[in-house]
Amino acid sequence: MRVIAASEIHGQAETCDKQLKTALSQWLDSPPRRIDRLILQALLGAAALKDQVRSDCGLYLAARYPSRPTMGALLDAVCVQHKQPKPFEFVNSVSNAAGFHIAQQLGLEGPNLFIGASERVWPQLLSLATLDLHDGLASQALLLLCDEQHDFCVQALLLEGGEGRLSASDFVGLSAEVAVRRLAL
Repeated sequence: MRVIAASEIHGQAETCDKQLKTALSQWLDSPPRRIDRLILQALLGAAALKDQVRSDCGLYLAARYPSRPTMGALLDAVCVQHKQPKPFEFVNSVSNAAGFHIAQQLGLEGPNLFIGASERVWPQLLSLATLDLHDGLASQALLLLCDEQHDFCVQALLLEGGEGRLSASDFVGLSAEVAVRRLAL
């Protein structure tokens, strides 16, 4: 298994969704409408690698939290105001919403998983991807980490199946042998 492409997007917490959509439009002709911040960030990281992704690619996405504004609005409506959630809040609160939009925009038909990120999430993502690559469920694996603890960072790796294992356990080590496509917002 080897890393064939990587991207890393950094932005400030103050970066608005409109700026994310503008950045996304440089890679996607018709980005989806009515999506939240997590989906925008994940799409941005994946779209930077779209020219190298095959349709049978598996998608393995991790984030520490779902979109905080979306979840906050959903919980406020349901728990505090005792109202039905708005369709936008409900649909985008589902953890696999970001994976759905990435798969739709990039034409991915492989496995599609979302996991909660821990401090050492890259070995977990690699393990999941390795299983599917070795079982022949995908010929490539797109691994994404969305981190928005303070400012935001989206890291993406595109792997190709084959013999051998990757030994690094973080983005820097895993992407060391490829040119990383970087974007600062």
